[in-house]
Parts: sequence; structure tokens; C-alpha cells
Amino acid sequence: MSRMGWIIVLVVVGVVAAIALGVLGTRNEPSKTEATNNLCASLKSLDSSLKTLTGLDPSTASKTDYQNDVTAVQNNWNQVKSDASDVQDAPTGQLDSAWDSFSSAVKDVPNDASAQDALNDVTGAAQGLASAAQSTASQLTNCSIS
Repeated sequence: MSRMGWIIVLVVVGVVAAIALGVLGTRNEPSKTEATNNLCASLKSLDSSLKTLTGLDPSTASKTDYQNDVTAVQNNWNQVKSDASDVQDAPTGQLDSAWDSFSSAVKDVPNDASAQDALNDVTGAAQGLASAAQSTASQLTNCSIS
């Protein structure tokens, strides 16, 4: 094959590869509606886990109950962040700030604190995060988490 023939073959292979990558790459991205619905669902899960955490009875909750509920909130937050990254211009500024406050409150709880003390330390920040999640949801189309 001539040099020109090889160049044409390589160009055609490159174009086919680029088209294939483009098609495969966009197939995995959710549509705008799906992305918004996913974010709404993850905000609902976050709100639910925050209600579970703040609903613990300080007089009967164990430190393990507290830690399990904090872990559930953290896992749900990770899903919110992941889903928010798929929504163009997701309104997460207030939510990010509230997360920072909650995360700081959790980190500030001494390791030897009782469940009651830990709950007292994080309840306000958890309620602020729940409020921010509800506010964020209200800014999304057809999303209500209250």
C-alpha cells in the first residue's frame, strides 16, 4: 500500500474511534431530567438520614446508634455530591456551607463523648443541613422533600 493509502486508513480509523468514544461516553450520562430526579432522590435520602439522627432519643441512644446514623448521613451526602455534579448549575452553595458546619460539628465531638453529648453537639448543625437540603430541593423542578 502506498504512503497516501496508509494515511487515509489511519485517518478513517481515527474518525471511527472518535465517533465510537463520543457515542459510548454520552450514553452513560443521565439526561437533564434524570440527573435532577437523581439529585432530588438523594436529597430526600439525606433529609431522611438527618431526621433519623436528630430523632435519636439522647436518654436511650448508644454511641453506636449515633455513629451509625452519622455514617448514614455521610454516605447520603456523598451521593448528593455525586448527583449534583450531573446537574448543570445545581444550587448547592447553601448546602455545601451547611455540610461544612455539620462536618465540623461531628469532628469536634470528643471521642469519649456520650451519645447524649454528641447529639447535643451536632443537632443544630444537622437541622441546618436538613433545612439547606429542603431549600435546595425547592429550587429543583418537581422536587419536594418535606
